[in-house]
Amino acid sequence: MFRQFTQSNRESAKILFRLHPIELAALLELAWEFRIHDENQIGEEGHPNRRSDLPELPKFLLDLFPVAEINRKGASDASENIISLLGQVRWDHLIYAYLVENTRIYDIFRRVLYEFLHGEKLGVPLLDSQHWLRNTEELFYKEPASFFIYSVISYIRPDLGATRRNAYYRMFGMDLNHGQDDQKTYPYVMAEAANKDFVKTFEEFLREVWTGISNANNRSGPSPTDDATIARLAHELHDMLMTRRQNGNLSREEFFFVSMMSWFHLSVEFNSPIVEALRAEASSEDQRLFKIAERVNMPAHAKAFDFFKLADPMSRILIQIELGTFNQEGAVPALYTTGSPIEDDMRRIITHWSIATGHDMKAIRVKTSV
Repeated sequence: MFRQFTQSNRESAKILFRLHPIELAALLELAWEFRIHDENQIGEEGHPNRRSDLPELPKFLLDLFPVAEINRKGASDASENIISLLGQVRWDHLIYAYLVENTRIYDIFRRVLYEFLHGEKLGVPLLDSQHWLRNTEELFYKEPASFFIYSVISYIRPDLGATRRNAYYRMFGMDLNHGQDDQKTYPYVMAEAANKDFVKTFEEFLREVWTGISNANNRSGPSPTDDATIARLAHELHDMLMTRRQNGNLSREEFFFVSMMSWFHLSVEFNSPIVEALRAEASSEDQRLFKIAERVNMPAHAKAFDFFKLADPMSRILIQIELGTFNQEGAVPALYTTGSPIEDDMRRIITHWSIATGHDMKAIRVKTSV
């Protein structure tokens, strides 16, 4: 969400980082208020156009914050305020949070806060980074304020890390690629109802789409592209993802977790105040993260570059799959037609998924006869 607030504009991001923590909390409430909420989807809560009917803070409370008035009036001057939220907000898919967190960015910044807040091992934080440190600690390393939409910690689920892993497992049948700092397995509830076939089905989908991309320009001979199979796989993915979302289930968790990871992603997307405070300036998000990780003696994932590159296109594609966009054969060619924005996303996903997982989606499968 935070990257959407600023449209990844550096000056807007710097303004965002300097806001008071309660203003940032109010922004999240406003984003929830302005979410896409299609009245035609009544009774279909969980649908991408109607994620949840749970209410945000009452208007009389939200109006206590200037950011609410700014957004409701439609002001969007990035030089004075962050980008307006007026209109319909669609936050990223949970897969975005999963992929960004796999870089170990959350754990690395936890170590950054620990060192800055306990001493001067990393030096004295710069003035602008003081704001970042306060906001990050308030929003993501303590119990959220009660009654806010992103308050997903309680006596029932006291461990935010375990709650995230539980959500990832339920939606994708996957855990994060790292455990605790001492290398022990991170304990969390592995729900019985989980999409354990997601990876297998998704990889089959990627392989079929790659066949389409590889043969998109063939003008003679039979084509091995199988639109019916791609549509069937898209339908299977749609059904398993939407099953986990029935009645708006996991919407609050998804909203908060993608917001959380977008804050950290935005923090390394440019040479932000905290990057400068850590003397970790670099030309790309993964290189900044590697430098920060080195400063705090905690390795980032070696495939961080690929996880960052996967996060946005994977989010877009899975939202389209949940919308049912590719459930019919007639819509399938958009996935592999040269020049299509969707085809560009699919190329990126296939390339970086292959590298990140070690499963080559471009390899020709050899069929054996019995």
